[in-house]
Amino acid sequence: RRLAPAHARLEEKAAAIPASDEAWENDLKTRWQNGLLAWTWQHPIDARALHGATLTIYDTEPIESNYYVDGTLQTATMPGDGLVVAGGANPDNETYVVTLAPGAGTWNQLGLDVVQDESLPGARYARGADRFLLSEIEVALAEPGVPARPLTLSMATVNDAPPAVPSSNTDPGMPPLAAIDGDARTAWGIRFGEARDPFLAVRFAEPVQTTAGSRLIVTLRHESELRSACIGRFRLALSADAFAWPPVADAGRRARSRDPGGARTWASGLPEDVMRALRRPAEDRDETERNAVRDYRIWSSRDLAPDFADVLRMETERGLLEASIPRVLTTSSVDPAVTRILPRGNWMDDSAPIVEPAIPRFLGALDTKGERATRLDLAGWLASRDNPLTARAFVNRTWREFFGAGLSKALDDLGSQGEWPTHPELLDWLASELMHPEFEAASTHDWDVRHIIRVIVTSSTYRQSSITGTADHDGDPENRLLAHQNRFRVDAENVRDIALHVSGLLAERFGGPSVSPLEPAGYLGALNFPKREYSASHGADLYRRGLYTTWQRTYLHPSLMNFDAPTREECTVVRGTSNTPLQALDLLNDPIYVEAARVFAQNAVANGGGSFRSRLEWIFDRALNRTPTAEERAVLGGLYQRSLKRFAADPDGARGFVGTGEAPRPPDARRSASLAATAAVTRAVLNLHELITRY
Repeated sequence: RRLAPAHARLEEKAAAIPASDEAWENDLKTRWQNGLLAWTWQHPIDARALHGATLTIYDTEPIESNYYVDGTLQTATMPGDGLVVAGGANPDNETYVVTLAPGAGTWNQLGLDVVQDESLPGARYARGADRFLLSEIEVALAEPGVPARPLTLSMATVNDAPPAVPSSNTDPGMPPLAAIDGDARTAWGIRFGEARDPFLAVRFAEPVQTTAGSRLIVTLRHESELRSACIGRFRLALSADAFAWPPVADAGRRARSRDPGGARTWASGLPEDVMRALRRPAEDRDETERNAVRDYRIWSSRDLAPDFADVLRMETERGLLEASIPRVLTTSSVDPAVTRILPRGNWMDDSAPIVEPAIPRFLGALDTKGERATRLDLAGWLASRDNPLTARAFVNRTWREFFGAGLSKALDDLGSQGEWPTHPELLDWLASELMHPEFEAASTHDWDVRHIIRVIVTSSTYRQSSITGTADHDGDPENRLLAHQNRFRVDAENVRDIALHVSGLLAERFGGPSVSPLEPAGYLGALNFPKREYSASHGADLYRRGLYTTWQRTYLHPSLMNFDAPTREECTVVRGTSNTPLQALDLLNDPIYVEAARVFAQNAVANGGGSFRSRLEWIFDRALNRTPTAEERAVLGGLYQRSLKRFAADPDGARGFVGTGEAPRPPDARRSASLAATAAVTRAVLNLHELITRY
């Protein structure tokens, strides 16, 4: 409601400006030709990142750039000319602080030129994600001997639209004004790397006077929830004119002109179409050129600046509000296509009878009450009590989760080609109990998965010991008759969960977005469109269940692959189980398992008593729910003594071992050979096959 009147006021005032004004044009030409509208590229004297990344300034030093021109990848090596390049560590959020020495002058705008490069995985702009997101840009003025004072920023524009279209942002959810609104939850960003370098111009609320000793401190904050959405390459510029338009240039080919002294380079501060129009006499311009000049005059009018600011601010608020509303994909129903039986040998013959959606006749019929069958009818039939196949298949797979094998081994085929169930009556009873419970019916409902699991795990069959007798094994080697409980290795996702749970690191939170555990550097290097630069999670997200591990196409986490997790290339109903040396190496050397062993050792030292014997008993009780045998005491006691001797002689090795991971350490942990030796023992226990086997 506020936006329409604001637009009307702006249009009314703009209509009062004459279509042409020779004096104004002559003044504009003079200022343009003398460089008074230009952007002066700055050569930073210092650049640093606050959270681990490194910033390198390329001034006269050459740097290689890779960018696309007309669909062809170009490579060029040229002086950096003030280019700042981010490298090194790639944290989830980062803050850049760049110091400029602008010299004596009066400045009204600061420009941020985001430079594309094909080496950057985030749409050629960012070090990660699929875009960059600049949460805030802040500027402070520092004079010699005086504390730096923050400068107020009043306007932000980008070079993606003519001046007469102030609302034309690349994405309404990432508007330019979001970079100066003081809210870290909003951000300016570019999602798609097109063939132009984006340029953000921010206007100072008051002209900024600088001297030879003045310093401008520019802070770029990347604090969005999107990890590693940080600008990879950028330049900074200043303009003395409050209405200098952000320069436009193709990626990697921004035109620059040197001043007579050669100390600075600059770019014009006029839109391209306005520059073309000014090069021609007014009477020779076409309508497009005349409109371009008039639009720029409206934009650069100081009388209209407050109205432009109001409109742009309201449109920004609307764009952010609309972007925050979840979108739901909907479809509209259309008449279904006519389907006919195709006569053999002539697919163009449409004289055959029309067929309607249905199920195979031998399976019965859909109750559609005379209407055309839909997918909802099919879904109703699948879950109907007249069709026990769905429930049979489901409980058969559920049974496999708790016994290692289904009542019928063929989980993906219960038909005539599958294996006959060993206990068909039990399978039918469980299927019926799932569809319509009769056992403890008051506390459950139809299709209650939790109820059917409770029925299974509270049964005497499930609660049997997995210790086998010779007679049982000889008569039923696969234990299909369930004379005892089965033992089997847990699924890949649970292997890591067990180590984290035993150590006390497992984050119990349910739901939420995927997380990124540690993985080898360059593992996703073969992926393109876009290129990916993996960024591991931090804090509690490192210790979430394996279920929440992020996947990139068919590239599942290497640890999951080692323990037989399937890729997404095809549907897998039954996972295979293998025992390989890679699995042992994974449990020994993956940083998350080393960290789990260290934290497990810390807990053993804190809770297991003062002697190694009592700590070992605590470790076994926690991990394996039993006491160690005499042989295990001897083997692990010897490991402890050898490790203690080695770490006492190598303090750096002990510090490196117990320093793995982000989990807190005791104050003296990095000086404790005893903790490192205990961690060597817990590391061995976490590597036991018994730990990851369901008994």
